[in-house]
Amino acid sequence: MNNKSLINLGVALLIFSSTFAQDSTLVKNKPWYRPDYAKIQFAGNIGFLSAGIGYQLLNNHVYSELLYGYVPASISKAEKINTITVKNTFPIWNKKIKKITLSPITGFTASYETGNNSFLKLNNKYPKEYYRSNAIHFTVFAGIKAHGKFRNNSLIKAADIYFELGTVDTYLWYAILSNEVKCNQILSSSFGLNLYF
Repeated sequence: MNNKSLINLGVALLIFSSTFAQDSTLVKNKPWYRPDYAKIQFAGNIGFLSAGIGYQLLNNHVYSELLYGYVPASISKAEKINTITVKNTFPIWNKKIKKITLSPITGFTASYETGNNSFLKLNNKYPKEYYRSNAIHFTVFAGIKAHGKFRNNSLIKAADIYFELGTVDTYLWYAILSNEVKCNQILSSSFGLNLYF
Protein backbone atom coordinates (compact mmCIF):
# COMPACT_ATOMS: atom_id res chain seq x y z
CA MET A 1 0.00 0.00 0.00
CA ASN A 2 1.58 3.31 -1.03
CA ASN A 3 1.50 6.68 0.76
CA LYS A 4 -1.38 8.03 -1.33
CA SER A 5 -3.52 4.96 -0.62
CA LEU A 6 -2.98 5.26 3.13
CA ILE A 7 -3.85 8.95 3.14
CA ASN A 8 -6.98 8.27 1.09
CA LEU A 9 -7.95 5.48 3.51
CA GLY A 10 -7.57 7.81 6.51
CA VAL A 11 -9.67 10.52 4.89
CA ALA A 12 -12.33 7.99 3.84
CA LEU A 13 -12.57 6.62 7.41
CA LEU A 14 -12.94 10.10 8.83
CA ILE A 15 -15.62 11.02 6.29
CA PHE A 16 -17.45 7.71 6.80
CA SER A 17 -17.51 8.11 10.57
CA SER A 18 -18.65 11.73 10.37
CA THR A 19 -21.73 10.76 8.35
CA PHE A 20 -23.04 9.08 11.50
CA ALA A 21 -22.43 12.15 13.66
CA GLN A 22 -25.29 13.94 15.31
CA ASP A 23 -25.39 17.73 15.26
CA SER A 24 -22.75 19.40 17.39
CA THR A 25 -23.97 21.36 20.39
CA LEU A 26 -22.00 24.32 19.07
CA VAL A 27 -22.84 24.35 15.35
CA LYS A 28 -26.33 23.55 14.12
CA ASN A 29 -27.35 22.59 10.58
CA LYS A 30 -23.83 22.48 9.21
CA PRO A 31 -22.81 20.33 6.23
CA TRP A 32 -21.58 16.87 7.29
CA TYR A 33 -18.09 17.47 5.88
CA ARG A 34 -17.47 20.73 7.74
CA PRO A 35 -15.22 20.12 10.77
CA ASP A 36 -16.39 21.13 14.23
CA TYR A 37 -13.00 22.37 15.39
CA ALA A 38 -9.34 22.94 14.58
CA LYS A 39 -6.63 21.34 16.71
CA ILE A 40 -3.01 22.02 17.52
CA GLN A 41 -1.00 19.65 19.73
CA PHE A 42 2.51 19.64 21.14
CA ALA A 43 4.20 16.20 21.45
CA GLY A 44 2.31 12.97 22.20
CA ASN A 45 4.15 10.57 19.84
CA ILE A 46 2.43 12.00 16.74
CA GLY A 47 4.89 14.81 16.02
CA PHE A 48 6.75 17.59 17.80
CA LEU A 49 3.89 19.79 16.62
CA SER A 50 0.64 18.50 15.08
CA ALA A 51 -2.32 20.32 13.57
CA GLY A 52 -5.56 19.31 11.94
CA ILE A 53 -9.33 19.18 12.05
CA GLY A 54 -11.81 17.36 14.26
CA TYR A 55 -15.38 16.14 14.39
CA GLN A 56 -17.69 15.58 17.36
CA LEU A 57 -19.42 12.25 16.78
CA LEU A 58 -22.17 10.19 18.43
CA ASN A 59 -23.68 13.10 20.35
CA ASN A 60 -20.23 14.34 21.46
CA HIS A 61 -19.15 11.00 22.95
CA VAL A 62 -16.31 10.65 20.42
CA TYR A 63 -13.93 13.27 19.09
CA SER A 64 -12.29 12.08 15.86
CA GLU A 65 -9.46 14.01 14.21
CA LEU A 66 -7.20 13.98 11.19
CA LEU A 67 -3.78 15.47 11.99
CA TYR A 68 -0.48 16.23 10.30
CA GLY A 69 2.54 16.03 12.59
CA TYR A 70 6.07 17.30 12.06
CA VAL A 71 9.39 16.71 13.81
CA PRO A 72 12.28 18.87 12.52
CA ALA A 73 15.65 17.22 11.86
CA SER A 74 17.22 19.27 14.67
CA ILE A 75 15.04 17.44 17.21
CA SER A 76 14.83 13.98 15.64
CA LYS A 77 18.62 13.83 15.16
CA ALA A 78 17.93 12.25 11.77
CA GLU A 79 15.85 13.36 8.83
CA LYS A 80 12.71 15.35 9.49
CA ILE A 81 9.68 13.21 10.33
CA ASN A 82 6.18 13.69 8.90
CA THR A 83 3.15 11.81 10.23
CA ILE A 84 -0.50 11.50 9.28
CA THR A 85 -2.63 10.57 12.30
CA VAL A 86 -6.23 9.64 13.01
CA LYS A 87 -6.89 10.39 16.68
CA ASN A 88 -9.98 9.33 18.64
CA THR A 89 -10.75 10.78 22.07
CA PHE A 90 -13.50 9.68 24.48
CA PRO A 91 -14.63 11.92 27.35
CA ILE A 92 -15.40 9.66 30.33
CA TRP A 93 -17.75 12.11 32.10
CA ASN A 94 -18.26 15.87 32.37
CA LYS A 95 -18.16 18.03 35.50
CA LYS A 96 -19.19 21.67 35.18
CA ILE A 97 -17.39 24.09 37.51
CA LYS A 98 -18.73 27.63 36.99
CA LYS A 99 -18.14 28.37 33.28
CA ILE A 100 -15.63 25.55 32.68
CA THR A 101 -16.45 21.88 31.98
CA LEU A 102 -13.78 19.38 33.06
CA SER A 103 -13.60 15.90 31.52
CA PRO A 104 -11.24 13.01 32.10
CA ILE A 105 -10.42 11.60 28.66
CA THR A 106 -8.94 8.50 27.11
CA GLY A 107 -8.31 7.41 23.55
CA PHE A 108 -6.05 6.01 20.86
CA THR A 109 -4.34 7.05 17.65
CA ALA A 110 -3.17 5.37 14.46
CA SER A 111 -0.23 7.11 12.76
CA TYR A 112 1.54 6.63 9.46
CA GLU A 113 5.05 8.02 9.11
CA THR A 114 6.04 9.07 5.63
CA GLY A 115 9.56 9.49 4.31
CA ASN A 116 12.86 7.64 4.45
CA ASN A 117 12.84 6.96 8.20
CA SER A 118 10.22 4.25 7.93
CA PHE A 119 9.01 1.42 5.73
CA LEU A 120 5.89 -0.68 5.22
CA LYS A 121 7.73 -3.44 3.40
CA LEU A 122 11.25 -4.55 4.32
CA ASN A 123 13.95 -3.77 1.78
CA ASN A 124 15.32 -6.85 0.00
CA LYS A 125 18.83 -6.19 1.32
CA TYR A 126 17.72 -7.36 4.80
CA PRO A 127 17.00 -11.00 5.72
CA LYS A 128 13.31 -11.89 5.75
CA GLU A 129 11.61 -10.86 9.03
CA TYR A 130 14.86 -9.23 10.24
CA TYR A 131 12.97 -6.00 10.99
CA ARG A 132 9.27 -5.46 11.34
CA SER A 133 7.44 -2.61 9.60
CA ASN A 134 7.88 0.68 11.44
CA ALA A 135 5.73 3.04 9.34
CA ILE A 136 2.48 2.51 11.25
CA HIS A 137 2.17 3.03 15.00
CA PHE A 138 -0.65 3.05 17.52
CA THR A 139 -0.77 5.01 20.75
CA VAL A 140 -3.03 4.93 23.79
CA PHE A 141 -3.46 7.88 26.13
CA ALA A 142 -5.41 9.29 29.06
CA GLY A 143 -5.68 12.81 30.39
CA ILE A 144 -7.93 15.72 31.27
CA LYS A 145 -9.69 18.34 29.17
CA ALA A 146 -11.13 21.75 30.14
CA HIS A 147 -13.86 23.20 27.89
CA GLY A 148 -15.15 26.75 27.86
CA LYS A 149 -17.68 28.55 25.65
CA PHE A 150 -17.38 32.12 24.36
CA ARG A 151 -20.02 34.67 23.38
CA ASN A 152 -22.41 33.48 20.66
CA ASN A 153 -21.31 36.16 18.20
CA SER A 154 -17.60 35.25 18.49
CA LEU A 155 -15.75 33.78 15.53
CA ILE A 156 -14.44 31.08 17.88
CA LYS A 157 -17.45 29.63 19.74
CA ALA A 158 -15.54 27.58 22.35
CA ALA A 159 -12.14 26.12 23.20
CA ASP A 160 -10.63 23.08 24.91
CA ILE A 161 -7.23 22.87 26.53
CA TYR A 162 -6.02 19.40 27.44
CA PHE A 163 -3.13 17.42 28.90
CA GLU A 164 -2.44 13.75 28.13
CA LEU A 165 -0.07 10.93 29.11
CA GLY A 166 0.39 8.15 26.58
CA THR A 167 2.62 5.53 25.04
CA VAL A 168 3.36 3.91 21.69
CA ASP A 169 2.45 0.29 20.98
CA THR A 170 6.11 -0.74 20.63
CA TYR A 171 7.11 0.78 23.99
CA LEU A 172 4.16 -0.88 25.70
CA TRP A 173 5.13 -4.23 24.18
CA TYR A 174 8.69 -3.90 25.49
CA ALA A 175 7.42 -2.95 28.95
CA ILE A 176 5.21 -6.06 29.04
CA LEU A 177 7.97 -8.42 27.85
CA SER A 178 10.96 -6.98 29.68
CA ASN A 179 11.55 -6.60 33.41
CA GLU A 180 14.13 -3.91 32.67
CA VAL A 181 11.71 -1.48 31.01
CA LYS A 182 9.57 0.36 33.57
CA CYS A 183 6.20 2.03 32.97
CA ASN A 184 7.58 5.50 33.71
CA GLN A 185 10.13 5.01 30.91
CA ILE A 186 7.50 4.47 28.20
CA LEU A 187 5.15 7.36 29.01
CA SER A 188 5.22 10.72 27.26
CA SER A 189 3.14 13.81 27.84
CA SER A 190 1.37 16.16 25.44
CA PHE A 191 -0.88 19.17 25.59
CA GLY A 192 -3.04 20.91 23.06
CA LEU A 193 -5.83 23.25 22.09
CA ASN A 194 -9.11 22.74 20.21
CA LEU A 195 -10.85 25.81 18.74
CA TYR A 196 -14.54 25.39 17.84
CA PHE A 197 -16.00 27.32 14.90
